[in-house]
Amino acid sequence: MTDLTKTPLKPEEDVAGPFLPDDAVLIRDLNFSYGDRPVLKGINMRLKRGSRCLLIGANGAGKSTLLRILGGRHLTKPDDAVTVMGMHAFRDTKLNLIRAYMDTDWGMRTVAFAGYGVPLQADIPVTGMMSKLQSQHPERRDELLELLGIDPEWRMNRVSDGQRRRVQLFLGLVRPFDILLLDEVTVSLDVVVRQDLLRWLRRETEVRGATVIYATHIFDGLDDWPSHLHFMTNQGRTGWQGKLEDLEHYQELRRAGDPGPLLRIAERWLRTETEEQKRRKLREKELGTQVLDDKLSQPTLSGGGFAAGRMYDHFHEGV
Repeated sequence: MTDLTKTPLKPEEDVAGPFLPDDAVLIRDLNFSYGDRPVLKGINMRLKRGSRCLLIGANGAGKSTLLRILGGRHLTKPDDAVTVMGMHAFRDTKLNLIRAYMDTDWGMRTVAFAGYGVPLQADIPVTGMMSKLQSQHPERRDELLELLGIDPEWRMNRVSDGQRRRVQLFLGLVRPFDILLLDEVTVSLDVVVRQDLLRWLRRETEVRGATVIYATHIFDGLDDWPSHLHFMTNQGRTGWQGKLEDLEHYQELRRAGDPGPLLRIAERWLRTETEEQKRRKLREKELGTQVLDDKLSQPTLSGGGFAAGRMYDHFHEGV
């Protein structure tokens, strides 16, 4: 069985040393918590420009938090823990022009007595949204409208969830990016649009040298897409990471003609994690200790589902 704690390269060979000119992402021994609740523990990652990295992990493993950190949504310490395109992931605002980050919260709002994630109902056409940015990249705009099957006259108060997601992708991709961070944003797309988008993103990495990090639980049609995998364990740690070509179990499945080797790999890793967690809880129960997951064992400073702001941890450490 694959050892989830090992990577193709020794950690000191993979992330030691300064940020290199062909690096897109460098993460060194990253720890991150929401208040007193630890989420990421000792994460390491180095990705070269032009990489397509698939981020794999169970719900709650920390994938979204890692993408938010890379997207500049959270401040981390020390300052050199996370570097994106040679710049500080949080502080360097120049990244806003070359970095794109998308998650499933776009176009949603919180409405009292209605709940969270209520779609915005503005009566506005696609052509009226970020119109200046669209006009700056007319060829790319037209290409994406056709690729995503978008009618420019769609009005946002009349579109379906899948159409709303297409508009989000269109607006997020119309400006050329050097690094793209995707957190489950393809979940509402039909199979044709999703596959066309993945092929387009592959071309972006191969032709323009852009880098894509993509978190998803849907592995259909992905076997030939990623260049790298990064598996995150239930404890918020790096499990297996590296080039897909270096994962021997994957190569064995391909040689055996398995129709979905990437799905088999992900399922095996996640089941191994689940079984280990069950054994750990059983041992703790037998010893008479309280069984709580790491992420739930500490009190949080959240209220109503919202954690403390990203600046809170920075200015209140040790208080």
